[in-house]
Amino acid sequence: MYRAFDALANGNDAAINVLEAALLIAHLEYPDLDQARCEAQLDELAQRVRAELALPSPIDQAELPAEVEPLAAIQAINKVLFEEEGFHGNREHYYDPDNSYFNKVLEQRCGIPITLSLLYIEVGRRVGLHIEGIALPFQFVTRCVTPDTTLYIDAYEDGLVLSEQECRERIRHMARKRIKIHDHWFEPVNPRFFVARMLNNLKNIYIDREDFERALKICDLLVVLLPRFAGEWRDRGIMHLQLKHYARAKHDLTTYTELAPRASDREEILEHIKSIRQIIATMN
Repeated sequence: MYRAFDALANGNDAAINVLEAALLIAHLEYPDLDQARCEAQLDELAQRVRAELALPSPIDQAELPAEVEPLAAIQAINKVLFEEEGFHGNREHYYDPDNSYFNKVLEQRCGIPITLSLLYIEVGRRVGLHIEGIALPFQFVTRCVTPDTTLYIDAYEDGLVLSEQECRERIRHMARKRIKIHDHWFEPVNPRFFVARMLNNLKNIYIDREDFERALKICDLLVVLLPRFAGEWRDRGIMHLQLKHYARAKHDLTTYTELAPRASDREEILEHIKSIRQIIATMN
């Protein structure tokens, strides 16, 4: 699994297959996961959407036929996913790790904004809609650009369709204060950072639970995915320290200080490294 993830992460950003990455991540917790079965579930959902639109097979085509309005396709996706299949946001147990494991999202029909957005993107792609992930503040949504307009779809809210102006109003409302809206928030998420965001959700959940062994596995993937991001080396170093992997902790925290020589927490990290060296010296 790690070898496959490493190969994926070392590719060009645009070529990273987010679905493949999501299923590799799920292999950490569910080693018997059947990737082909998960993809078949997506195919079956898309086939039902195509049936709603009276479209023939094959299910995987590059573009939606010109005679089908994108909004009609979105409505068909919403009908299959949310009305018929009952996919929904897991508000009651939002921080359940299974919400971030894509195989469990397919199985349990619930998730969080980013995994439900991935579901929406994958079903849309199989229907011929080009849908992209958009990392807005407070909530991850998707975007569908048509010749006439740009539509934003909130898969966590049962496929609610929004204009950009409505998204801006939601951000202001959720911020509960005056906030500067940045245009770049509405640009599609780079596939690498799409995957990183899923991993960071899991990392934070496991750290909050003090489940450092699972958090460490997620940190390993983040370091592979974002090797130049100093904070990922620091976080993995702290996980190693929590688990008393002193040599590995020293290596990662030292790497952090080299990558971020002006970090605000530099002195704190140097103290950790000093303490680790003293511990290692007493063990020899």
